[in-house]
Amino acid sequence: MRGMNAYVTGISQDIRKSGTQVIDTVRELRSECLRRRHSLTARVLPVPLAELRSWAVTDGGALAHETGRFFRIVGARDLTDTRRPLEQPLIEQREVGMLCLFVARFDGEFHGLITFKFEPGTPDGIEVAPTVQATRSNYEAAHGGKRVPAAEIALSEDVCTLADAVQREQESWFLGKVNRNRIVLLDVAEAVDIARSVPESRWVPIPVLLEAALESRLLNMDLRSVLSMWPLEATAVPEAFVPPGRRPRKDGPDPVPTGSAPEIVPLDRLSHWKMAESIEHRQRRFFSVVGCRVEGQGREVASWDQPLLAPAGMGQCTLLIRPGADGPELLVAERVRIGSVRGPSLEARFQRGDIADHTTESRRRSMIAESSALAHCREIHSAVHAEEGGRFRGAIATYHVGLLADAVEEQSADRWMALNEVEALDQRGDRLSVELRTCLTMIKGLIAIGSLKP
Repeated sequence: MRGMNAYVTGISQDIRKSGTQVIDTVRELRSECLRRRHSLTARVLPVPLAELRSWAVTDGGALAHETGRFFRIVGARDLTDTRRPLEQPLIEQREVGMLCLFVARFDGEFHGLITFKFEPGTPDGIEVAPTVQATRSNYEAAHGGKRVPAAEIALSEDVCTLADAVQREQESWFLGKVNRNRIVLLDVAEAVDIARSVPESRWVPIPVLLEAALESRLLNMDLRSVLSMWPLEATAVPEAFVPPGRRPRKDGPDPVPTGSAPEIVPLDRLSHWKMAESIEHRQRRFFSVVGCRVEGQGREVASWDQPLLAPAGMGQCTLLIRPGADGPELLVAERVRIGSVRGPSLEARFQRGDIADHTTESRRRSMIAESSALAHCREIHSAVHAEEGGRFRGAIATYHVGLLADAVEEQSADRWMALNEVEALDQRGDRLSVELRTCLTMIKGLIAIGSLKP
């Protein structure tokens, strides 16, 4: 056993001496991210939709790339609720992307291999990202540029996985979009060589990454999504954690559950929206779709054009936690959004800021109920997080995780679920909203710093 400990320590020292550095604290992580933001040379220029290179409106009335790859903007109409019919543009991205965090255990602690990723719609330009973050078009190099580093490992079916599931993204803005989320465990002897193949990567202890989710505008949405699947028991006693002996999932999402799908219509047939230099709501509500040109940075191609969805305001998500007989319980709700073609998603009970806020009255009631609940919390942890910078421009939301001192009186619409039950659903995938997954990662950050007991 002593010989094995010396071997592992030697590997750890090799990692620290190699070109891949180790970041040990949240402060160091933020400092490194800020340094990269200050030296960023990329420019994101506004471009009218009609002038986007390689993009055009198709015969069917959608805004699409000339290759037919990546994604497209379509018109959607949902008449399920005849009192309040919905119509809006949606991002349709049928490809299943890959979000993968490589981890290795050295010095008795799990570390994740992160990167610092630029996205054109990220408010701060660069955020901390998982090891591999790529659409299928990107990792298959449909753009004609460089291939995504280490994608072959992220896609491999012959690796040890700690988590592997298909997860949904914003269903108010996407039409049924999912990504495959994975956590891949590397042998310590592999860690140095693989990290060298991923440019600008760093090893960070997993507890530090979880704690960083409590910081504003630091971890990107994709890393928060992957970290939500980090097993709680692996944080509690990392040296005793045994990886599950199961085969990874097959590539691609499971069959789509029975659910309603909106009617796809040409963009110019959306009566409450207008197309000009951008696509805007006639009352300037909700969001717009704008064009941009990206130049002067080090991604797979030197320059590209694309549309981005730009929200009109800031989002809000509040998750309440109360003590329960078998551990913490979370206040959640099932909801169907216009893009929810895979059935209802499990969300935080209080979530506002998208097109589902039909009236001032519904928003007012939600805010009063949320404020009343937060007033009973003994502790509130808040952070402002940016959403997907590859498809959205300046999309940010305030996240509150409120810890209640005691069990509270239940309302008829309340649904409390045990943390371990929510985590099990997250591990299976295709159930939790992306916002609830961010909250779950924040909860695991609170557990990592000792503010919450699992």
